[in-house]
Amino acid sequence: MKIIAHRGLHAHYKQNTKEALYEALEKEYIDGIEFDIRMTKDKKLVIIHSPIISTSSIRFGIVKNMTYRKLLKYNIGTKEEPSKILLLEQFLKNLKTDKIILIDIKEENNDNITLVNKLISIINKYNLNIYICSFNYNIIKHLNEYNVGLLVGYGINKEKMYNHFKFNIVHFNEYEKVNKKKETFIWGINSKNVSKIKNKKTYLITDFPYDVYLKVDELHKK
Repeated sequence: MKIIAHRGLHAHYKQNTKEALYEALEKEYIDGIEFDIRMTKDKKLVIIHSPIISTSSIRFGIVKNMTYRKLLKYNIGTKEEPSKILLLEQFLKNLKTDKIILIDIKEENNDNITLVNKLISIINKYNLNIYICSFNYNIIKHLNEYNVGLLVGYGINKEKMYNHFKFNIVHFNEYEKVNKKKETFIWGINSKNVSKIKNKKTYLITDFPYDVYLKVDELHKK
């Protein structure tokens, strides 16, 4: 089993920040990272989960309606560990790793070919172990020549679970239903439910990578 840090290591840093992602890649017990991307008003791909950039009390705006320069005005980290929103290309350009880089496309527009083409042009520049996923079937169907998977979970895409994409990527609750002949990524993993995963050829996406690592190590020793 391989451990994928969901949005990086965010025990000390905010998720999807460069600090959280770089720290995760430095840990020997972590086999890869997962993070989200969105497109800005000026067609830049940035690493962020939410469609809205905000603090706990202030909403600054919607990512797709803001330029990258404007987004740089805001701190997406903490007061103690400030951080700026990261360009996907800037992040990939600085990587020297063979660990898994799982990119989750957050895009509500089914016809956003501009985003698809931007992503292709970026990932083709770098010799990295990149996997791509999304809940949006109409986006990832244009990326079928790459390592892509359709996200399934919380009732979304259940009817498309048996699809033609390269790998499975499902919530823990749907794991038993997938075609296990394909590589399978499972999200929603913690130290309690990981013991129920019997297939050792799986990728465990978790917010608790060290706890899951210790549990997997314990299970292997039994």
